[in-house]
Amino acid sequence: MKKNHVLFIGLAFIIILGILTIYSINTVIPDNPLEGTEQIVLVVSKTETSSNAMLYTFSRDSDKWRFHFSCPVVIGKNGMAWGIGLHNDKVRMDDEPVKMEGDSKSPKGAFELLQAFGYLPPTMVRIKFPYTQVTSDMICIDDVRSEYYNMVVKTAEKGLDTEVLPSHEDMLRNDNQYKYTVFVGHNAISPVKDEGSCIFLHVWKDPGSYTAGCTAMSEENILKLLGWLDPDKYPCLVQLSRKSYHRLKEEWGLPEVKI
Repeated sequence: MKKNHVLFIGLAFIIILGILTIYSINTVIPDNPLEGTEQIVLVVSKTETSSNAMLYTFSRDSDKWRFHFSCPVVIGKNGMAWGIGLHNDKVRMDDEPVKMEGDSKSPKGAFELLQAFGYLPPTMVRIKFPYTQVTSDMICIDDVRSEYYNMVVKTAEKGLDTEVLPSHEDMLRNDNQYKYTVFVGHNAISPVKDEGSCIFLHVWKDPGSYTAGCTAMSEENILKLLGWLDPDKYPCLVQLSRKSYHRLKEEWGLPEVKI
């Protein structure tokens, strides 16, 4: 009886140890941030500090990516830095920068696409993606001292004094750069102060311009993108430098692009 009891305990210990080992291995490997998405907007720059890049769109069917269209884009004046999104923080290399407020860098990583905004009424913008017409009192707050940091709000609804507004971006501008925008889910859930805000896909000033951290393209191409996005396919934005793309391509199951 005593031998059998010892043998049973020994076998149980081995089984438990094996389970713990498997669990440990599984938790060390970061989750694929693209799991569940059927549409990907992939933006790849040549270097970490490039202010221009290429945008590629793919849809997934039976675990295979199908290419739709591509176009040139401009990004942050100082390139990219790792943002807060769907990806695990462990994918960042020690020598790679983190996105901060005012750094003029576009967020790097994988992000949800949350909401479209624009100047025109919804009846004139026939898309599947959630769309809101902006008004003159609609702002995106980039002030780290504000409780509405990294949120698009209406000043009247939040009781904000228009004479002493926090630092912000007007959603209704006097140019066409925000005529069509898509709000990117960088630092969107419980926003971390000073780690970046108000990131959009929007219309560029011109092909030779750069942004303060957004990703911009021609009006023709953003309209094409808006018409393609399908909320039922859980579209995600992935922004990487060429070096990071090659490093994470297999791990994230990214589609093949020639850079």
